[in-house]
Amino acid sequence: MILPAFLARARLEPLTALAWLLVLTACVWPLWASALLPFMDLPQHLATVRVLHSYNDPLYGVSHYFAIALGHTQYLAWYFLVDWLTYLMPLETAARVVFSLYAVGLPLSLAALLRAHGRDPRVALLAAPFVYNPFLFMGFANYVTALPLVFWALALLQRQLDAFSWRGLLGLILVTTLLFYDHAQAFVLYGALAGVTVLLGARGLHPRHWCRQALHLAPVGVAMAWWLSQSLILAGAEEWHKGMGGRNVAPVDIRFKPLLERFTSFPEFLLDAYPDDADEKILVAWLLILALAWVIGRGTPQRQTPTTRDALRAHVPEALLATAFFIYLASPISYKWIWPIADRLVPAVALLALPALARQSTPYRTFTLVIPATVLALWMATLHADRARQFTTEAGPIHAVVAKAERGKRLMSLIYQPQSMVMKWPTFLHFGQYYTVERGGMANFSFANFPQSPVLFPDEGGPPKVPPRFEWTPEVFTMADQGFWYDYFLIRDANAARNPFGADRDKVELVVRDGPWALYRNLRPGKR
Repeated sequence: MILPAFLARARLEPLTALAWLLVLTACVWPLWASALLPFMDLPQHLATVRVLHSYNDPLYGVSHYFAIALGHTQYLAWYFLVDWLTYLMPLETAARVVFSLYAVGLPLSLAALLRAHGRDPRVALLAAPFVYNPFLFMGFANYVTALPLVFWALALLQRQLDAFSWRGLLGLILVTTLLFYDHAQAFVLYGALAGVTVLLGARGLHPRHWCRQALHLAPVGVAMAWWLSQSLILAGAEEWHKGMGGRNVAPVDIRFKPLLERFTSFPEFLLDAYPDDADEKILVAWLLILALAWVIGRGTPQRQTPTTRDALRAHVPEALLATAFFIYLASPISYKWIWPIADRLVPAVALLALPALARQSTPYRTFTLVIPATVLALWMATLHADRARQFTTEAGPIHAVVAKAERGKRLMSLIYQPQSMVMKWPTFLHFGQYYTVERGGMANFSFANFPQSPVLFPDEGGPPKVPPRFEWTPEVFTMADQGFWYDYFLIRDANAARNPFGADRDKVELVVRDGPWALYRNLRPGKR
């Protein structure tokens, strides 16, 4: 259905079709331009998929160190999709394919939402820069891949309100179920926006106008109730700390960011991935294109809305933007292990501004919007692809160093130098997980310490507990407290003279040192 519709439109608007092809290519290009992706949490997610995919494979030996626990978490969709694709291709390639689906899905889903509300879908070309938002570079794979599903679901819901069909209802059930199992916060955002859509976008306030559409939330509601009953998301302090064998040490309290800071930090969480101002220039260009299209379109006659109900329906996109912005202002910044809750909403708010600012098809839009948006997308892709290649060079021979360790063993990573000079974020923080990805076994620090992971350390026989925020403070490491249990130690440190083992230096031997990376073998693993 999508391809024939695109071809039909391409015959009528060949320049717009070409623009879409170029923009979608630009969205995907940086994901394939380098050997390593500069996404901070990505090695943790890849290691989780390795455990799920190779749990019974003796070549990797991951079953000795992990337990699969799917019932207490809903972070499953991204992992399962990458897992299934790994039967067809290498694990890291499968992850890039899923990220590519997200990259093209973000502008396309926004175009679907625009079209569902009778607005110019070409405005969605301006969504391309936000594919590479800070949360993608943080490696929040589950969350960012859920964003297109929010817009797809809202578009399907509006079409159901316009003309109900059981086939459309089934599609809405599938999309919202996938959305929930991708990320709970994105699903809650959809729930709030769906309520506004039904309230304003239905043909009347009587339940007959929306009750059938509400059926799509019933299966997800059951799944969510099950998750809430099995997870620790609502647990009190005592149950919370006991629930993960004492591995969770994050406080239970809810913290909020000051209101003024929410406004001042908005650009930071919109487009800010690099230490310099390269991506801020893209944001400025984006704002200029948006302003130009708005100014030229001011004189265009507005669509007439003969009744109050029609007026409400015509302004659903504006209401969605206002609702999302209110949720952003009202949301906490952290709760238990979850951070940053409110800031994750920034890209969604910015993207919802596009339908709200696209009330009419303005004159000269090919020259004021389509061509500038395409040029901006190509500029964006060139920047991100170049920085990804620079990051790969900076990362150095991580794969070669990890390959020197035996398969299926226990590795502790001590990242004294997590900060990248190319990226804004401490992108090397979780690089120790490439051991599990490529050689199996287990590596720590691991997300298996946290309840959002579908794979956990067993309560008995797991690795020694580490202090709070251990991955950020490797200086607290000691052989006696944590190191004795491990077979290998992967270190990133520009200071080759550092001795992390103290008086126990004679208990380890250097296997390989290459640039800032060093791999040590424990000569007496399991002995203090």
